[in-house]
Amino acid sequence: MVKKLNKIIGFIGLGIMGKPMVKNLLNSNYHINFFARKKSVIKEIKKIGGNFNSSISDISKNSQIIITNLPDSNDVIEVILSKNGLLKNITKGSIIIDMSTISPDSTIYIAKELKKKGVFFIDAPVSGGEIGAISGELSIMVGGEKKAFNHIKPILNILGKNITYIGKSGSGQITKACNQILVAETMVAVSEIFLLARKAGCDLKLIRKALIGGFGYSKILDIHGLRMIDKNYTPGFKASLHLKDLNIASKIAKKLKLKLNGAAYVNKLMKLAIHRKLNNKDSSVINKIIEEHNK
Repeated sequence: MVKKLNKIIGFIGLGIMGKPMVKNLLNSNYHINFFARKKSVIKEIKKIGGNFNSSISDISKNSQIIITNLPDSNDVIEVILSKNGLLKNITKGSIIIDMSTISPDSTIYIAKELKKKGVFFIDAPVSGGEIGAISGELSIMVGGEKKAFNHIKPILNILGKNITYIGKSGSGQITKACNQILVAETMVAVSEIFLLARKAGCDLKLIRKALIGGFGYSKILDIHGLRMIDKNYTPGFKASLHLKDLNIASKIAKKLKLKLNGAAYVNKLMKLAIHRKLNNKDSSVINKIIEEHNK
């Protein structure tokens, strides 16, 4: 492991979540080596001090602590373990922090492969959406070697507010799967109470205000509730990605021989949203599906 926490970090995956993370690290005086494909992103991050690397393998050549934030399991495996991926130039003692949401099985596989090279792999998926990424107040769920976690925790402290070490490799991803079920099922609950209130002739903004002050409070009611009322589904977290996460949760449940009816229902609703070509809308757009089923 890198003996002293340096201020050089490699970063791959500057999307809705990754880009504000990079900005927060730069604002905290970290040197960022980044790889991106979008010219607009490259230009924007270079302008504020980021150092663009033209290949993924250059990231591991120039950085011993690397953060990835990518769409799915295959992307993470490709970026880390492929012939021209991070593995090409990775040095012993390096730490890769994966802040993507991927399957626990993929996480464990990557961790085992990296261990052969003397490299640590931390799974650190996040919750909080774009708002949390911008404010540096993400909830971060961590799995992997505890000594590696302790080493990189100061970095996570810049990106998140609630950082919890869960346990062995893959346990961060298990926690994220639980989170995604909880978020989706809560969005259904908020959609249903709004439907009931609207049909009864009540003002939804006043209903939301009243419930926020009681035991029914949740960030979903607060943030997604407002989105539902305003019909503003600008993505903080895309429906397509939430469906991907729910599919991961479904596979975990199946492997554990569990029948989760609520999780199955929200999975069905999210699939209907994707079928309606709402995949690039915020995942709270499942509210529209519930409304349409009650016309």
